[in-house]
Formats: sequence, structure tokens, C-alpha cells
Amino acid sequence: MDYGTVFQLAPRAGQGWKESVIYSFTGPDGRLPWSGMTMGPSGTLYGSTYEGGAFGKYGWGTVFSLTPPAKGQSQWTEQVLHSFNDGGDGNSPAAVLVDTSGTIYGVTQYGMHHNTGSMFQLTP
Repeated sequence: MDYGTVFQLAPRAGQGWKESVIYSFTGPDGRLPWSGMTMGPSGTLYGSTYEGGAFGKYGWGTVFSLTPPAKGQSQWTEQVLHSFNDGGDGNSPAAVLVDTSGTIYGVTQYGMHHNTGSMFQLTP
């Protein structure tokens, strides 16, 4: 399915840029990655998807992490850190920030009171 990808662009000396797909979403793990990625202190990437996750017909969005491959490997490891439920935590998260302790902060675009969104914090 075409639910979105996370990709890397790496410079090649005198040859422009090389694109590599790091991860492709399947739906339950997220759909429609919405904004840029944030790199955590250990090199793990963090991001959000506008839809997908464990709740609702199309999901209300996720916050996810991508851990770099171990030395000698090529596969990144994706983990859903939170699936939004719209009932108590909003839906359609936007960009996330990560502090040095690994706490994630962000906002949702919709849900909550008067469908105006929420601010959230995810603690490791």
C-alpha cells in the first residue's frame, strides 16, 4: 500500500543526491507522515503520521520512532510510540520535538474540546 515513506537524501561527490527509502508505512503503524523528522540524542528518528494507528476506520495518527540499523545491517526498526484515539488525546499530530531525556512533545491538529487540537507529552 502507499501510506507514505521515510527517506534519506545523501550527497554524492559531484553526482547530486542519492535517495534511499528508510521505511514504508502499512496503515496500522501509520498513514500519511505529516511533517519532518526529529533526531533524538542517540540517532533515533522521531516523527508523526496524520492518520493510521490502532483506533478508528483510518486511524487518528501516530507518533513513531525509527532506530538506525546495527553495524553491518541495513534495516531501520520502526516502533509506534503512541496511537491517537481522538476521545481523550486529540488526532492528527503534527511535528514532534524530543528533549535530551527522550521526552517527546507535540501538538495535534484536531480533536479534544471544540475540535481545536491538543498539546501532548510522551515520556519514555
